[in-house]
Amino acid sequence: MSQRASQFLVSLTLLIPVGIFFWVWEYYAINIPKWDDHALKAFLLEYLQAPDFSGKVQALFRQHNEHRITITRFIALLDFEIFGALNFKRLMLYGNIILVGMIALWWVVLKNNNKPFYTLIPIPFIWLTLSHYENMYWGMAAVQNFGVVVFSVWALYCSISRRRGPFLLSLVLAALACLTSGNGLLVLPIGSVLLLLAPRWRRLVVWLAVSAGYVTVYFFNFQRSPANPDTHFGVGSFVKGYLYFLGSFAEAFPVQNHPQACLILGAILFLVAVSIGFATVFSLVRNRYEYDFAKITDLFCLGVILFVLGTALIVVYSRVGFGLEGLLTSRYKIYSFLLLLVAYLYVVIPIRGSFLSPYVSGIVFLNALYSIFSYHYHLVDAYNLRKYQTTQRFNWTFPDRTLSAPADTTLAGKLVENAPVFYDDLLPLISTASRQSFAGSTAGLTGLAQSTTIEPTSQAIEISNSNYSSQRLQDSGVYFVLSSSERYYLYPALRRRNTNRKQLFLHQTYFSPGFFAEIPFSEVAKGRYALGLLWKQGERVGILMGKDSVTTLQVEGKSIQTNW
Repeated sequence: MSQRASQFLVSLTLLIPVGIFFWVWEYYAINIPKWDDHALKAFLLEYLQAPDFSGKVQALFRQHNEHRITITRFIALLDFEIFGALNFKRLMLYGNIILVGMIALWWVVLKNNNKPFYTLIPIPFIWLTLSHYENMYWGMAAVQNFGVVVFSVWALYCSISRRRGPFLLSLVLAALACLTSGNGLLVLPIGSVLLLLAPRWRRLVVWLAVSAGYVTVYFFNFQRSPANPDTHFGVGSFVKGYLYFLGSFAEAFPVQNHPQACLILGAILFLVAVSIGFATVFSLVRNRYEYDFAKITDLFCLGVILFVLGTALIVVYSRVGFGLEGLLTSRYKIYSFLLLLVAYLYVVIPIRGSFLSPYVSGIVFLNALYSIFSYHYHLVDAYNLRKYQTTQRFNWTFPDRTLSAPADTTLAGKLVENAPVFYDDLLPLISTASRQSFAGSTAGLTGLAQSTTIEPTSQAIEISNSNYSSQRLQDSGVYFVLSSSERYYLYPALRRRNTNRKQLFLHQTYFSPGFFAEIPFSEVAKGRYALGLLWKQGERVGILMGKDSVTTLQVEGKSIQTNW
């Protein structure tokens, strides 16, 4: 096979994981703000109403929890200026595109180490998976959490380049990292260490001077985030949380005890990272390299390892108070995968001759297999997240029984681009079912209702079913309608993942039988409600309403303090 044909084939192979990643993203992404996304609406309002340039700058640089999310705000502002309204789905897309930038960097490193193009193939298979679902489908988090990693790692690489241009670019990238998320500040001391080990004395002086400016700007009028829990925890909890964080990529493995797999793999990755770190420092001190870029590679990998381990310390210290399971969240998995990418460099770069191809082929197979595990495992998470977002939008959009959103002609009401939602065409059915107890295609709904258990408690309405077996995706599934004399609420029936691996991989049975839901009283006005089932099966929709049988109590919701 000619070299051109070989490169074309490799390029097509590289596009497979990229294409799957964005296809899956498109399938579940929806333009609905989630949690901190609402802060971007508040920012736009503040920015547009600022009386002068100083006010606009303050809006851009204002603290958000412990972060300065200036870059995320700036991108949101550009989106608003270009399209006339902010779209959170586009924000997700921008962040996911930024994530792809890491693949380009790894190709630069491999190429400069004289590795053939096909050695890049494992990278997108391990880097782009549904393990990142929470960041993928969250506008602000996609830019912030993906952006800070890509900007930071590129900044570290450019800072140790032999050429002046990339070094100057590294100063810009370091600023982008610091103004994207708080842990971007780690680039500043890590970059200093790398330039000291290089050694590049003039650049070190420039880097330190610029870093001092960045730190001054970042901590100007800085306040501790009120959202963080008290930092009271045992050493055992901290160590366990740290290993969870590092090994969180292993959650998608087809094993029974996922936390234990993350703990074990986290310990292994930590030992690998520390071993690489010490070996790298030893090699840098000896300074005996076969070719010039080998030293740059060692410096770069050391910087990335320090960035990951340092971020893990910060995150675990500030978040372990919320519970250990929170450190396995999808938002943090990118750092676990970043350690894997570094480990891959130390496997593939030293290999010479005919051994290279079978090694890479084996790694591609394992990474592709992991990618399959990840998409199957986290598909249920993406499915549940979309349902949560759409029903939350219903509940804040319709404040009364007219099911018509009040016209909002204010500036705040025009900031966000409207997006179609599955229930737009179902609103007449909800009203009809409320009057006559049923509407639409109701075949099977009576049996579904009879097999569903409803148990009000002092805090919530708990609903469960053990027989429901549909495998339809996206917006299909069961929803619950609460109807009172004042208004309606809509809540989703959530699914659990199927743990039978044979059914999962051979028959695409993603969900285990049944569903569950919890409707907290803190989100529902006190009163008496009729509880109805809305069943969507592709284009078929049916609603079956019960009688006024549920009384909700007045429960105060937990308030989360913020500084934005």
